[in-house]
Parts: sequence; structure tokens; C-alpha cells
Amino acid sequence: MAVAVVSPVAQPLGIVLLWAGAYLVGGVPVGWMVGKLAGVDLREVGTGKIGTSNLFHSVGLLPAAVVGPLQFCQGLVPVLVAVLLGAPAWVAAGAGLCAVIGNGWPIYMQYNGGRGVASATGAVALWSWWGLAFVLALVIVGGTLRRSAPGVLLAYAGLPVVLWLTRASPAFAITAVGIVICLVLRRFEGYPVGPAQPGAAPDSWVNRLLYDRVPSRPIPTTQPIDSE
Repeated sequence: MAVAVVSPVAQPLGIVLLWAGAYLVGGVPVGWMVGKLAGVDLREVGTGKIGTSNLFHSVGLLPAAVVGPLQFCQGLVPVLVAVLLGAPAWVAAGAGLCAVIGNGWPIYMQYNGGRGVASATGAVALWSWWGLAFVLALVIVGGTLRRSAPGVLLAYAGLPVVLWLTRASPAFAITAVGIVICLVLRRFEGYPVGPAQPGAAPDSWVNRLLYDRVPSRPIPTTQPIDSE
């Protein structure tokens, strides 16, 4: 008589451990760590963010080329582990969301991390090829037009619809809504922050939502407003 094998991440304890691990993996501040190795604290330069874009503008191309894929893997690996262990779709979806939450609010950095875009893209890579293609296309278009932040927002706002239309698991479409909420919350963190410094954009919900502009920092004149 065959005995049914139950996935270790289909039980409550396994799910908790998987999601907690996803949060911890997603929260590792690889951008900040690489910046520190180069003698730069990303929180004090450029946009003040600890992701790939600020690392690129503040330190250089090579460090950013290393950190970008690492942050992508921070979202990819937890979902991959869930899939390899035979987890249900909603558990794998939750692993991706936890990685994004960890990136945005990491325990290692007093809950002040990155924007979660790269890690979210890594999670989506195993949710749906259609979803990944949609996100990458809009991000690339936004970068080409020097409007990275609006491109990212539009990509992830439309992702739940794309997942639904392509008949991906409802768990992925619902979790994609959670990712959108995380990305928006990171843009509004600290709002309002008071008067802007000279040369900075006025503090408004439009600048925060569409352009991810933090008013306490000057607007770059030769560089696009980025999302990481």
C-alpha cells in the first residue's frame, strides 16, 4: 500500500520556517555591505537607498553588477526552495512576499531597507514567465525613458492582472497585490518629512508615488530617479 508523502513545507511548522527564512534571506543588505566594503555608506549618499541603483551611481558599475543579481536571487531562492520541496502554490507565493518584506524592512538594518524591486522580480521569475516578461518589459521601457520609478510602479500594478489573464495560480495574483502594497509603502515611508532642502522636489504624494522622490534629498539633474 502506497504511503502518501507530505511536503515538509505543507505543515504549519514547515511553512513558518520557510517564510521566516525567506524574510531573513530577503533582508540581507547586500547593497549596503558592498558599499561599506568600498568605503561608502549608501544611507548617507545619493538617494540614501541601499539598493543596486544607488550603489551604481555612488560607487560604480562593477559593484552594482554584482549586487543586482544577488538581490534578484534573494527573491528567487526562497520560492525555488518552496517549489523543490513540493509546497502548495500559496506557500511558494508567500515565500516570495516574505522575501520582499524582508528586503524593505530588514531586521538587520532597524527595519529600514531597500525598495524590494529586485527581490520581487526574482520571486516573480518562478511564479510566471508571462509575469516576469511583463515586469521586465515595463522596467526596461521606464529605464530607457529615464523614468525608472514610474515604470516599476506600472509594472507591478499591472502584474496581478497579467497573472490572472494568463491563468497563473490565484495565490500568485493575490500575493502580487501584496507586493504592490509593499513597494508603495516603501515610497511613502516617513511621509511627510517636513520642508525640502534647496534643490529638492516639494514633498507631495504624487512625487512619492510616481517618482519615488524623497524631499530631503536634491533631485538628480543628470541621473534618472530610480527605484532601488
